[in-house]
Amino acid sequence: MKNSLNTISRLMLLAFSMFLLYSCAKDEDTPPVSTTDFSEGIFIVNEGLFPSGSGSVTWFKMDGSDRTPKLFEKSNNLLPLGNLAQSMTIINNDGFIVVNNANIIRAVSLKTFQQKGAIEGINLPRFIVNTGDGNAWVSSWDNKVFVFDPEALTVQGEVSTGTGPEKMMKVGEALWVLNQGGYSIDSTITIIDINARQVSQTVMVYPKPTGIQVDENGNVWVMCSGHGWNGWPASGDSRGHLVCIDPSDYSILVDLEFPETDQHPEKLEINAGGDELFYIYPGGIYKQSIASANLELAKIMNHANGFYSLDFDSKNDVIYATDAGDFQQDGWVYRFQTTGTLIDSLQAGVGPTDVCIGN
Repeated sequence: MKNSLNTISRLMLLAFSMFLLYSCAKDEDTPPVSTTDFSEGIFIVNEGLFPSGSGSVTWFKMDGSDRTPKLFEKSNNLLPLGNLAQSMTIINNDGFIVVNNANIIRAVSLKTFQQKGAIEGINLPRFIVNTGDGNAWVSSWDNKVFVFDPEALTVQGEVSTGTGPEKMMKVGEALWVLNQGGYSIDSTITIIDINARQVSQTVMVYPKPTGIQVDENGNVWVMCSGHGWNGWPASGDSRGHLVCIDPSDYSILVDLEFPETDQHPEKLEINAGGDELFYIYPGGIYKQSIASANLELAKIMNHANGFYSLDFDSKNDVIYATDAGDFQQDGWVYRFQTTGTLIDSLQAGVGPTDVCIGN
């Protein structure tokens, strides 16, 4: 009888121990539900390891504190974001994360970052623009842009463009689409009538248009990198150009040519006043006054390794520049004043490629 009681006691103790172990393991695997309101903060989109790693989103409070890496996974029961994360756009109170290789756009609540739904089936999506009419547009390396309903998460139509459409901007009632070339080279801008959803004009510029902004006068500035890649000089390389276009007749008002064929300008941002442009050029960040008739090549921040992407917080007049490093370990995001004074640096994830500022 005594042996039987001992056996029962041991079995009960074993069962209780297994229960505790299971409970602890479950608690470790399942991240706790956050009570943080993420809507007011900095969202850093990280590409992730290529070709099989998952992208991620790193979140910071605006003052640079309270870092949350892998925010999407932690807010969605460890669901991977997908490969490769490309960009993020805020529409009303939701965030739309474009995941390039996974061919998916994930919609999340900006407050909780929990997924609300997704749009699938758009091949190699790149960037999103909200046109403010209840619709948004996304560029795709299928040489198309797609219009979708951000509430219903349904695709409403598509328009063919040039090769490798990337950045876009709404100018009046038109959508300007930069055709950068994808895996090849393009030198055009596709102008789409937003209401008619059809091409109204194709504007020829220079190879690889990479950035677009509208200045205080309503004119459109486009940065063209030129043929070639930084760090890989070749005989067919061409100079970059910064051009200013009159949107009323598409004439080129200003054409500023860069001096070297093997050094290519990239990206383009503009300050809150609409009179100073910022761009990446080998070795750092440069600025250009829209009033200048000459290319100033005014370096405001030196960075020997070069920056990967450039974004601008127009609410606070702050420049964000990412350093992706070797794309194998965490990169960094640097914040600067428009004078070039460093504010701070933020540790991101692998391959930081886009910075999105919350509401």
